[in-house]
Amino acid sequence: MKVPNESLLTGRRATEFVEGIEIIDDLKWIEPIKKWVLHCSLYSDEIEHAVINKCTEWYILIDDAYPRGSIGFYPSKRNSLTQTFPHQMYNYEDNNNYPWRNGLLCLDSNVRTLGRLVPNEEPYQEEVRLTWHVIRAIEWLIAASKNKLTSQDELFELIDFPEFSSLKLGFSEDSQSFMHWNSIKVKYGIATFSVLHSGVFLVREFKKLNGLSLRNNEWGYHSSQVKSDDRILGSWILLKEVPHFKPWQAPLTWSELTEICKNQKIDILSVLRQINRKQNCKKKLVHILLIGFPIKEKLNEDYSEIFWKGVEIPFLIENSLNPKRVKLDIKQSNKIEKQVTINGLSKIKWMHSFNWSKSAVMSRGMLPKKISDSKILLIGAGALGSSVGELLVRAGVEKLGIIDYDNLEMGNLTRHTLLLNEIGNNKAEALTKRLNKTSLHSKVESHAGTLKYNLENNIEQLRKYNVILDCTGDDEVLMQLQQYQWSDIKQFISISLGFEGRKLFLFSNYSFYFHYDLFRECVDPWLADESTQFNEKQLPREGLGCWHPLFPARADDVWILAATAIKKLEAIYNETKFSTFSIYEQENSDGNFQGINLVHNEVINE
Repeated sequence: MKVPNESLLTGRRATEFVEGIEIIDDLKWIEPIKKWVLHCSLYSDEIEHAVINKCTEWYILIDDAYPRGSIGFYPSKRNSLTQTFPHQMYNYEDNNNYPWRNGLLCLDSNVRTLGRLVPNEEPYQEEVRLTWHVIRAIEWLIAASKNKLTSQDELFELIDFPEFSSLKLGFSEDSQSFMHWNSIKVKYGIATFSVLHSGVFLVREFKKLNGLSLRNNEWGYHSSQVKSDDRILGSWILLKEVPHFKPWQAPLTWSELTEICKNQKIDILSVLRQINRKQNCKKKLVHILLIGFPIKEKLNEDYSEIFWKGVEIPFLIENSLNPKRVKLDIKQSNKIEKQVTINGLSKIKWMHSFNWSKSAVMSRGMLPKKISDSKILLIGAGALGSSVGELLVRAGVEKLGIIDYDNLEMGNLTRHTLLLNEIGNNKAEALTKRLNKTSLHSKVESHAGTLKYNLENNIEQLRKYNVILDCTGDDEVLMQLQQYQWSDIKQFISISLGFEGRKLFLFSNYSFYFHYDLFRECVDPWLADESTQFNEKQLPREGLGCWHPLFPARADDVWILAATAIKKLEAIYNETKFSTFSIYEQENSDGNFQGINLVHNEVINE
């Protein structure tokens, strides 16, 4: 038999000195879930008996790596909680052989209302970590019984829906679209979807029952190229508030959802029948119902956004006592054409639903709005240009144009972001396809040919860009940018690398044309110094025969300096009166990388 490690035994013994816990069954290893299980009861005289019994049974699931790993508190299937509270997973009783329910308690440090008896910061010492969780669990029960699990100034927590469907759904909503939904009286209708890939859907359009459009979800070029799938039957209903039973429990069955909707004066079954009568159910693969409701940023704030929770349902809902079981599989060609009924006790197949609006997706990290909202023309899709382009799009820049006449060669892949399957393809076109696949919201365009060709033949397409970003470092390209006078002022930026990618040169000016002469005046002394310094070094070459020198720099040199250039953009955007010239340099000492230093920074008053 497996024996607990000494650290876990130390933690277990420490619980004997905690008031409010009584061990029922000692540590037992459960092989299928790879956890230690401790069966206990928790009690406190402070618990409001009318809401929660003063003594309840629990199962503590502990990782074998204790004091590291997870510790989870689950209510017992007998003599414990049956309802769901805030800061708790949906507390339903699963049909498995384990004696606990699914209502895992959230005892994390960010639940600030639990910091009364123990510090909020979780300890990881073997003798205190388990007792910290036990005391937090008792505190949780006291707070839950007194309706004090949440504070008014904390972030809104979406209710935990039991998601029995394997399908995923993405929609796009924000505070602006919330105002739109508030302005219309229609509360249900038809929805259309596209399949992003197997089992993942995007909401495309909300319509009235008569087919008139109410709202389109805007997505990027790649996502928009996927047409709405006619094999998906779609509908939507907008509720007045989050569908739940108190304290904070999502509906599990159709009868529960019907009751919740009835309390909001909505007959959901009648609505669904109306929707189905308006649509042709033949040769459909799946019916997706969107249930929308308002949510807020913080509990003490007003509603500010609509959240759509997807439901995978049969094609007709009726309150029947004789359900027909039908499996809907999006991966198979399902030709169900008859009406299907389910009873009120059937579980709702809630889908995994996500708000994939730009602001929601980019919450992990985004460039300032003045940069992300820019329309940027990127000249040069080589090693540096491809790295800069990818960093811009992944950081929130939607509208990017790319110019490059060159095709991708095998040697380019040593430091390019493109892949083997793009060998021989035009760099600008291939990079455009790649960048449009990196974000749901990217709208990247390629402009075939050289800069000169595009200035002469495609200028109407180029006028929309307000930032011209050159990553070629090519004098001919930069001279063309000086010779061409734009009809409106542009932000010009030149990014180029020094020998072996040791230096990064950034020049910018805000004008009707690129100030090439000033750029040369700034950069020439530094290039002359590099020429003297590396004069004896032999350049790498490509191919046999005639000399084909290549620019020497590793991928890590290119990428780290490309990232440095992105970091500098914010300062460049803030300077609209004068030209700027900056130089960053890699610092190494005794073979050890020391970082990137700003060695020159100049604001030039012309």
